[in-house]
Parts: sequence; structure tokens; C-alpha cells
Amino acid sequence: MITTIIIIAAAVLILAVLIFFIVWKVRSHRFRPNPDKCRQKEELDADIEEAGFAYEINGDYFYSLMNCWQRQVGYCRLYDEGAPLFNMIFDCEPVTFSYAGKRWLIELWKGQYGITTGAEIGVYNTEREDIDTDKFKGTFYENITNDEMLKLSYILRKNGRVILRRKALHWWLTGFKLGEFSKPESLTMDAKITFRDREMRDAFVKSLTDLGYVRKEYSVRGKTVSVHFTTPRSPQTLSRNKVQETLVQQTNSNNCKLYEFATGKYSDTLDKLEYAKAMAPEIYDLFTKSLYAKGLYGAFEWIKDWLEGRHPNPGPGPKPPRPPKPPCHPEPPCRPEPPCHPEPPCRPEPPCHPEPPCRPEPPCCSEPPCHPERPCCPCPQEPSCEPCHPNQTCSPCHPDARCRPNTECRPNTECHTSTGCRPDSMCRPCSPGASRSACQPGQSCNGFRQNSSDCCDHDRQDDMQSNYYASDNWEDDSDGRIRKQDDMDLADEPGVKSCPAKKAETSEAER
Repeated sequence: MITTIIIIAAAVLILAVLIFFIVWKVRSHRFRPNPDKCRQKEELDADIEEAGFAYEINGDYFYSLMNCWQRQVGYCRLYDEGAPLFNMIFDCEPVTFSYAGKRWLIELWKGQYGITTGAEIGVYNTEREDIDTDKFKGTFYENITNDEMLKLSYILRKNGRVILRRKALHWWLTGFKLGEFSKPESLTMDAKITFRDREMRDAFVKSLTDLGYVRKEYSVRGKTVSVHFTTPRSPQTLSRNKVQETLVQQTNSNNCKLYEFATGKYSDTLDKLEYAKAMAPEIYDLFTKSLYAKGLYGAFEWIKDWLEGRHPNPGPGPKPPRPPKPPCHPEPPCRPEPPCHPEPPCRPEPPCHPEPPCRPEPPCCSEPPCHPERPCCPCPQEPSCEPCHPNQTCSPCHPDARCRPNTECRPNTECHTSTGCRPDSMCRPCSPGASRSACQPGQSCNGFRQNSSDCCDHDRQDDMQSNYYASDNWEDDSDGRIRKQDDMDLADEPGVKSCPAKKAETSEAER
């Protein structure tokens, strides 16, 4: 079953081919090219004018028009990068330099352009800043004005054989040979450029030598520079790799062969194209589209928008307005809140009673007090003491103001100014038969009474001391000291400590 289907399909294909050749033969037998070459040229130029080109009979080549649409798009490196996508494989040599306040570019091209072999010289300049976008970062050159155009010429050879000559005052000098297939390395281009002055010429030559050209590869004569362009010195496009170049060149070679096969019965280019237009319109369209198709520049239309100030990537258009929302029903008014009751006024606080005035503190005595219980009592006028001997102490508070000896006290006794040594919290017997006993609270030890109790009240002790000092039980010893007999007896006992002497407090007037 499958074999039968294959046989039927093959038979249908063979039949279709036979029918095509029969029709082709009939039409080709009846076809006669127009003998008027000017008429043929006019018809051809009308067909390719939209592409920006025209045909030259004398040299049998196609060239770009002066004011073609390509003049409006300038030049940037992206054009060369995108060329392989449109079946163009060529060598390029861009030479950049600065002159008259502008950045200039003069670039040479040679290679295969679809089903044509050709060469180009382009002149551009710019005063713009470089493009800095996500798609491209680099210099965009604009086409020069008519006053800036230069005299350009070149000879294109293939393996040493001249296939094309061009010369003109131009901004983009081009030439393409239809049906010729070539590899870029098999082509050589001898270009000549006549500059406006020597300054411009020298700037170009300097950039040329910076690329690596040596003296035998270029020459200078007056304002004209000749360049022998074989192998490019500048880096080539990234899109031109071995795989891409092989595929594109294979397609170009097949298309050239198809063109020769379809138009082989004619030798003249005008006759060939007229025949292809009549017999094989597809081949004719292939030719016209291979001459710098607008698709190459259309892919970079955003650059023109950028130059004119329009955003390269416009966002989506405005959305249609939404239908208006139905009006909202008014909400019922809020119920008024009841008024707040005023708070009762605060009760006035009762006035503060003035604090009673502080009692005035008694004035402090300038002299030390006589009694600790009465700190601010005035001291009675103390009688003056007579000058005492050494080791004697004056007692100015005593009415007699007599000098008394410095006594020594035993252990557990304390020294007093008025009474001398007294037991410390223990009473010593004042008489031979008295016993030592502790005094009750509110009593003091009395060392001056004899034949009576050893303890007495505090208020009685002062009277006893006064009576004691009023007695005449005092005597001088051999070294001039005054001693009381009882005290001397006390000092003779072992373990008695010496009572420190109290110096007489005598004013300067009393001395």
C-alpha cells in the first residue's frame, strides 16, 4: 500500500516537471527581447529605483543613486553585523579620524552581496554623542552634505582580473556585478580618495597607519591617497563566523547558478533580466531584493527614532477608558451623639494655714560652755590664776584660782580638773575602813568625803568639791610641787597612771 502511494507521488512530481518544461519551452520560443537597449534600461531602472539603484550599460554593473533612501539612515556598526542575515558576506575596513570639529568615517567594503559581487566606499561624519542603549553602544554616523562630498574611485579585481571600475564625486560609491559569485578573499580593491586639504589627508593617513597599513599598501600624491585593500586590518563583524559564512555563501552560489541556468540562452544583462521577468518572476524578484534590501535597515528603524528624539521602545498604547462606575447611594447621616454633661466644678481647696514662725535659736557662745547641759549659757567670769610652777596646773574655775600639782592616776581612775584623779566608775575608799562599791545611777564617786558614804548625788558633789578646795591641806614638797596628802598617798600606790596637766587658760592681760 505504501509502495503504491510513493509511486503515485513520484509520477505526479515528474508530470508536473514535464508540464513546466513544456510551458517554458513554448513561452521561451515565442519570447523575443526588446532590441531597444535604452528602452530596456529605462524599464529596469524603474523597477530597481525603489531599492535605490540603477544600471550602467557601459560597465554592465549596478550602482547606488546619489539621493537614494540609504542616505537617510546614515551608518553604524550594526548594519555590518546584520548583513549576513540578508545574504551579504564581505570584508570591511573602517577608518575613523577627526577633522574640522567632527568625527569622520571612511569605510571600504568588498565581497558577495546576494547574487552580485561588488565593492563600496562610504563617507560619513557626526557631531553627536555616542549611542548608549541596551541594544547598541557606539557611534552613529550621519551622511555628509553635498559640500562635504569627496572624489572617490576604485578598481575591483577578482583573482587579478578587473571586473568593475567606478569613479565619481560621491558620498557612497558602489558597484555590483550581477550573477558573479566570489569569495571576499579572492577580491582586491584599489581605492583612491581625494581630500579637501592636506590636514584632512594627514588625519586619514595617520589612522590608516594606526590600523597597520605599511607604506607599500598605500601611497600619497598631493591631496589624494591610494589604498590597496586586500586583507582587512580592523576586526570584522562578530556575526561573520565560519558556519554563518559557509551557509550564506552556499546559498549565494546556488542562486548565481540558478540565475545563469535560467537566463543562459542570453549573454546581455538587460536581455537576461527581461527574460527572467517574463519567464521566471521569482528569479527577478530575487535579484531586485538582493540589492540592499530595505529589510536590513528596517531592522534598525529604532535608531532613526532615537535620532529624532522618539523613544526606541515605546510602551503599549493607552488603555481604553473603563466604563464609569454607577453612582454610590449616599450613606445615611450619622446620628448626632448626645451632648456631654459638663463636669461639676472642682471644689476650691482650703487655704493653707501659715506655718508658725520658727523660734529663734539661742546665740552660740563664742567661748566653750561651762556645762554641757546648758550649751549657750554665759560662763561666769573666771578669776585669774597666779603664775604656776612647772608641773602645776591652774584651776581658774575654782574661786580660789590656786595652782595644783599634776597628779598621777592609778589604773581604772580618770583625771578631773577640779578633783584630780578619780576612780573610773568605781569608788575608791576614802577612809581605811570603807569598802569599794559601785555607784548607783544618778550618783558619782566622791573621793573627798571621809567617814561617810563613798557615793553621793551629782548636785551634792559640786558643793563637796568647793569645800575641799577651800581647805588648807596643801603643802610644798622638796621640788616645788604642791600636793595634797591624800593624793600623794594615792600616787604612791603601784600601777597609778599620771594625770596629764591642764595648762592654765590665762588671757594676755592676766599675764
